[in-house]
Amino acid sequence: MTDAMSGTRAHYVVVGDGPLAFRLTRALSTRFRGTVAVLVPDRASRYAQQMADLPSVEVVEVERVDEDSLATAGADRAASAALVEQDDGGNVALALLLREKWPALHVVVRIFDESLGRHLERDRCTVLSSSAFAAPEIVAAALRRQIRLPVDHRRLVTVSDEEESLPTRMVLFATDEDDAVVALPSTAELPGLTPKVLLADAGPEDVMPEVRAELEPDEDEVDPHRHRRFGEYVRSLAITSGRNLLLAAGVLALVVLVGATTIKIATGSSWAGALYEAVLPSLAGSDPDHGAHPVVKATQVALTIVSVAVIPWVTGVVVDGVVRTQRLLDTGAPLHPMSGHVVVVGMGDLGTRIVRSLDRRGVPVIAVDVDESARGIAVARARDVPVVIGDARRSTTLRGAYVGSAQAIVVVTSGGATTIGIGFAARSVPRPADAPPLRTVLRVYDRDLSRRIRREVPDSVGLSSSFLAAPWFAAAMIGQEVKATVPYRDRVLVLAEIEVGEHSTLVGKHSTELDVPETDAGPDDGAPGRPRVRGMASRLLAVRTLSFDSGGGGHLIEPAAGRYLQPHDRVFVIATTAGLQHVREAARSRPAPTGLNDRTRTGPLTGPPAA
Repeated sequence: MTDAMSGTRAHYVVVGDGPLAFRLTRALSTRFRGTVAVLVPDRASRYAQQMADLPSVEVVEVERVDEDSLATAGADRAASAALVEQDDGGNVALALLLREKWPALHVVVRIFDESLGRHLERDRCTVLSSSAFAAPEIVAAALRRQIRLPVDHRRLVTVSDEEESLPTRMVLFATDEDDAVVALPSTAELPGLTPKVLLADAGPEDVMPEVRAELEPDEDEVDPHRHRRFGEYVRSLAITSGRNLLLAAGVLALVVLVGATTIKIATGSSWAGALYEAVLPSLAGSDPDHGAHPVVKATQVALTIVSVAVIPWVTGVVVDGVVRTQRLLDTGAPLHPMSGHVVVVGMGDLGTRIVRSLDRRGVPVIAVDVDESARGIAVARARDVPVVIGDARRSTTLRGAYVGSAQAIVVVTSGGATTIGIGFAARSVPRPADAPPLRTVLRVYDRDLSRRIRREVPDSVGLSSSFLAAPWFAAAMIGQEVKATVPYRDRVLVLAEIEVGEHSTLVGKHSTELDVPETDAGPDDGAPGRPRVRGMASRLLAVRTLSFDSGGGGHLIEPAAGRYLQPHDRVFVIATTAGLQHVREAARSRPAPTGLNDRTRTGPLTGPPAA
C-alpha cells in the first residue's frame, strides 16, 4: 500500500452498505482526508444517503459489483479497497477479482468465517472481523474490568475512575458539566471536568485481561480441559431424579437395616455378619439355608419378597434419571441455579465470540437465542456452556437463564427494537435485595439512542460492533497498524505503533512534542483545501528505539525519560482518529531536504503538517 503523494488526496473504494461501511467511509473522508467511492445496491437506503452527504464521497448504485463497476469506482488508482458486506462468499469473490485485476491494490476484507479468512489472508490482503474487535471491549464492559493496552512489556490498562488501587498515568476520557465526553483532556482542562476512564499501571500480581482482535479458533476447537466431570454428572443425575430416587433409596436402606437388626438380635452375630445376611437376599437373593435359625429364615423370606417390589422401583428411577440427565446435557440447558454469571442473548458471530471470551476467562455464562440452529448454540454446547432456547423478551426465558441472580446481561441481537425490549425486560426481573444492580450491555447502532438508553436504564452501556471496529478497518486501509481501541460512550481512542520515517517532521523532535492536546486544534492548518479537523488529540505512551544489525538499540523508553526522535524509531501513541492521522502524517517519510539539517527545518508538531 502506498500513501498519497504530497499535495494529493488518497483515493479509497468501499463496497458495502450498513453501519460499518458508513463509519469507515466517514473516517476515510473526514479524519483521513481521502476521496471515497462507495458501491451500494440501493442508493436510497439509510446509510447510503448518509454516506452521500459526506464530503469527498461518491456513492454509486450498482445491481452487481463486477470488474466494470470497480473500474468506474477508481480501483486502478485507489490506495486500498474495503469489502465490508455481510456476505463472506461475495467478499471472497470480490477479493479474488481485485487480486487478479489490480494485484498492487491492498484489499481489506470483512470475514465472519475464521477458517475461510485464514486461507484468504496473505500479502496485500488483510482479513478482519468486526466482531473480533468488538468482543473484548463488550466483555470488559460487562465485567467492569480493564482493557489492556499492548505496549510491548508494559502492563498498561484502562480503569474506571472508581478504581483507586492502581497508579494513574493519564485521563483518557472525562465529562463536562453537560455530560459531554472529552477525549484525552489537557492539564488545563481537567479542573472543570470529571475523569471517567483512566490509564493506569497494573501491578505484578494483577491478572491482565486478554487482548484478542485476530481471527479466533473454529467453533469445534474446544479447550482440552473442557470435559464433563463425573461429579457434575452425578449432581445432574440427582437433580433430574429428584425426590423419587431419594425415596426409593431410603426405602431400600430401611428394609436392609430392619432385616440386619432382626438377624443380629435373633442370632447374636456381629453387625457386619447381620448386614451380610440381610443384603444378600434383599439385593441378589441367596440360596436357602435349611439349618438357619427360624427367625433368620423368616427375615430372609421377608427381605426377598420386599426386594421384588423395591429393586425394580429403584432401577426404574435410576434409568429415568439417566435418560433425563443425558437429554439435558445434550440440549445444554442449565442443570442447576446459577448466580454471578453473565447472560449473553443473541448467538450470532458477535455473541459467539463473547461467549468464547467469557468461557476462556473462567466466567460462568449462559447463552440465549430464540433459534436453536443459531451458529453460536452449537459452539456453546461444545464448550459445556448452558443454553436456553426462547424469546428473551419473555420473563420465562429470562428466569430460565437466571437473570435475577446474574451479574450482567449482554444483548447482541440484530434488531434494534428487539435489543432494547430485552434490555428493559431484563431490568424487570426481580433480584434479591442484597444483589448488586444488573449490568446491562446492549448492541445499539444509533449513537443518540445509546445516550437515551443510558439515561433511562441504570448501569447500562450501549456499544456497537461497527463503532468499535471502524478505526481498525480504516487503519488497515491507510497502512497503519492499530494495536487496540478504547471506547467510552460515543467516543473511541486508538492505540497505534508508528514508525518515524526518513526526513519526516518528527526527526529531531523531542518525544514530548508528540503530545497534542485537543484544545490546540484550530479551525485551519494553513494548507489550502485541507481544513484542520477538530477533536485532534494524541498522547505518547512509549518510544521503541531503532535496533541495529550489529546489536544494541531496541530499548523501550518511557515518556518521562524522553529522547530526540531518529529515523526508524517506533512511537506508541494513544489518540483520537484525527490525532492518529496527524501523528502519522508527521511521521511520513519525505524527500531529503536541501541545504537544511533536520533540526532547523522542522517546526512544531502541533502546527500544520509539512507538505
